[in-house]
Amino acid sequence: MSVPEPILQFERVVKRYGNVEAVAGLDLAVRPGEMFGLIGPDGAGKTTSLRLALGLVRPDAGQVRTCDLEPRRQRRRLAGRVGYLSQRFSLYTDLSVDENAAFFAAIHGVGDWRARRDELLDLVHLTPFRRRLAGRLSGGMKQKLALACTLIHRPQMLILDE
Repeated sequence: MSVPEPILQFERVVKRYGNVEAVAGLDLAVRPGEMFGLIGPDGAGKTTSLRLALGLVRPDAGQVRTCDLEPRRQRRRLAGRVGYLSQRFSLYTDLSVDENAAFFAAIHGVGDWRARRDELLDLVHLTPFRRRLAGRLSGGMKQKLALACTLIHRPQMLILDE
């Protein structure tokens, strides 16, 4: 049985901000189906590493591959393959639960998204709240909605920041 290629790979990755080395020679390989976490104190480079994986920042040295793409050069293609849930609430508070799901489906070009929306809202137990404005949800419910919207396009890889 062959080992699948990594879905996320860092090879000797370095990222500096001025004199601060946020990521120092990181080597990492995550294969499809694996789950991993970056754990460390504030300022250890966890969020920077996630931003490198998403192509939001460029490494100063080394190579990053995400979903078999070079994240910085192929960021648009990568967006269709990765689901990213940030630590900050990133949905529209003046839209309902259903409207947020529809909006994220449209952004990702998901056709016939209604069945997927229904499946995800059921998964996160938000079906009874479909008409409620996102801004009127509890903190936990907002996170559940954000997760559902992140999964609407069936990403190959899911990245959660805290």
